[in-house]
Amino acid sequence: MAVGVGFFNDFPEYISSIINEILYGGYYAALGSPFLILSVSFMLDIQTDMPILSISYLLPLIVYSYDYYQDIENDMKSNSERALYLSKKAQYYPKILFMYVVMLGSLLLLFSNYKLILFILGIVIGGILYSVALKGVTTKIPLFKNIYTALTWALGGTFFIVFYYSLSITLAFLLLFLFIFLRVLINIVFFDLKDAKGDKEEGLKTLPALLGKEKSINILYLLNIISFIPLFLGIYCHIIPVFSFILTIFYIYVFYYIKKSKEVHGKKLAIISHAMADSEFVIWPIVLIIGQFICYTSL
Repeated sequence: MAVGVGFFNDFPEYISSIINEILYGGYYAALGSPFLILSVSFMLDIQTDMPILSISYLLPLIVYSYDYYQDIENDMKSNSERALYLSKKAQYYPKILFMYVVMLGSLLLLFSNYKLILFILGIVIGGILYSVALKGVTTKIPLFKNIYTALTWALGGTFFIVFYYSLSITLAFLLLFLFIFLRVLINIVFFDLKDAKGDKEEGLKTLPALLGKEKSINILYLLNIISFIPLFLGIYCHIIPVFSFILTIFYIYVFYYIKKSKEVHGKKLAIISHAMADSEFVIWPIVLIIGQFICYTSL
């Protein structure tokens, strides 16, 4: 899930190092969590603060970091650029992970409550458990990896706010959870397109490994349409604001990069993954603010 090191050879060395660290260290991918929380807060008119955004960022960063370093050997086959980059700093990994854990623990002690702590422990344990034990289940249960990963992201993106502020789980939260789950599932399956060969060799039954690239892309087209049903239901029931409808612009956004993926392979596919697929949720809050502005100025 990373752009090849060679892609940045034209940049000055220090810029290439920074970009590679941001991508391979999990820093960019982890941004999805706080930006999903921001999006949910906008749609449900809930105030957010820096502690919850910082906590939500460190959580996937810890899971990603652990998973990336745990999989260095396996990644040599399917993601050699990332594996080679991480292997150079593998000796520093325990210290880096310890620093992340200390930062997360400090924030939880200062700003959290026992409900959120238990919720976060469940997500962290689930993420680490997948890396060390449950990955083998993907060789037996089709789509286990895809659904498990999407479920983890959707739970964090939706219910962080619920446990942080001790709110009730309403129908609006459940519909947004389903909406986010389906959108993240598209993202996860798309990322697996470029890893299909390696996953197939490892016996992992991801959607691309089972069906191949072309059939998987057709299913992604369908998911891209279906995923908006929970959002439309929420708007229809007046429990999700009308300005949230602007998120349908991401139908075109996703349709474009899925279509584009038919024409490219290898590193070029990885570049599309990071340039567009991995950026969708980072753009959500900006688009929602625009939608809110348009909605209010038209009244």
